[in-house]
Amino acid sequence: MNKAGHGRDDCVLHRARVSVAVSLTAAISGMVLLVGALACLLVGQYHEYAVERSLNDAISCDEPAGEDPGVWLFVLSGEQWTGAGRVPPGLPLHDSMRAVASGGRPMEEAVEGNGTVYRVLTKRFGTEVRQVVLDESRQRRTRDGALAAVTVSGLTGLVVAVATGVMVARRALHPVARLLDRRCRFVEDASHELRAPLTRLHMRSQLLLQRADDLPEPLVTELRRMVADSRELGEVLDDMLRGARLRSDAPGDERVDLAEVAADLLGAEAGRLGERELVAVLETRAGPLVVLGVKSALRRMLSALVDNAIGHTPPRGRITVSVAAVDRGRTVELVVEDTGVGFDPAQHRVMFNRFVRGAAGRGHRFGMGLALAREVVESHGGTVVAAGRPGDGARFTVRLPAAPLRSH
Repeated sequence: MNKAGHGRDDCVLHRARVSVAVSLTAAISGMVLLVGALACLLVGQYHEYAVERSLNDAISCDEPAGEDPGVWLFVLSGEQWTGAGRVPPGLPLHDSMRAVASGGRPMEEAVEGNGTVYRVLTKRFGTEVRQVVLDESRQRRTRDGALAAVTVSGLTGLVVAVATGVMVARRALHPVARLLDRRCRFVEDASHELRAPLTRLHMRSQLLLQRADDLPEPLVTELRRMVADSRELGEVLDDMLRGARLRSDAPGDERVDLAEVAADLLGAEAGRLGERELVAVLETRAGPLVVLGVKSALRRMLSALVDNAIGHTPPRGRITVSVAAVDRGRTVELVVEDTGVGFDPAQHRVMFNRFVRGAAGRGHRFGMGLALAREVVESHGGTVVAAGRPGDGARFTVRLPAAPLRSH
């Protein structure tokens, strides 16, 4: 595992920590904001209640001004006006008192002046019409103080939410970080242990091929395939070691001709196809059949689909691999179709999961091939779907974005 791999893992872990911290912070902040909104609503309602109570208490008193300098009482009895001497300009509201005296309903109004707000309540009180004027300054100061306290508490809660989110994210992902570290060490050890025997196998197969001038052509062909397979095994090992790291970057920008990959793979599988008495056919259509990606990974994907078809097709069956450009050349479609045992459509949702195995497959099958194929396809920005019925074969369709045409 190189330093770049560690860096990508660290980057992914950092993003995971940030994601957990943000999610938890958002949840706690949402609760804090909800509680703060309810508190503000209660403060506003209490302010209105305090004003209403002060007005109703004052209107039943004869001399409220003597008890509270912020309250004035005016009385209209017949045509006689009585009230406090020094009152704010524009008060009392004579028109409101006349309207109530004429049989109107009680009136409650707000009047702005002198840098404050006056609440005015006018109602009939026995044979009189009374009007109470209340300066809301004191109630507003109380309300504003309560709102300031709620705001400070809310901001404190948000700071605590951020700190809690960061702390919980670090603690929650600490086991994951340790697991990744152990996995990195395992991959390094596996790379070291497997690289040497694979290199020796490849070199020995090459030496055998160089000394195979006097051997029959079928053996020479098999030796060539052994060299190619050992090289491919090394590429697969490299690809698996890369895949063991968290994927945080693009799969690659190599131009890969899927028709070429399919032809090469079917040639490599000729021996096994012959042993199973199977016929494999490659069909290609005119058009650009090139995609961007990692050739070894795409070959491994196709190998998994062909291996699945071989394992589920009885002798004298047929496997068809077709490659075509669709969607006006914007997509390359790869189809692997067989005349095998098929599968229950109900398995479609789980057949690409790891360790899911078909009941009718032959050979040592571990339920990993289709899962790895899907991972490769999705990492290349494509899709893979399966269709089939019991006894009627299976059809796997892979669609990948076509590589842009090269400019001349």
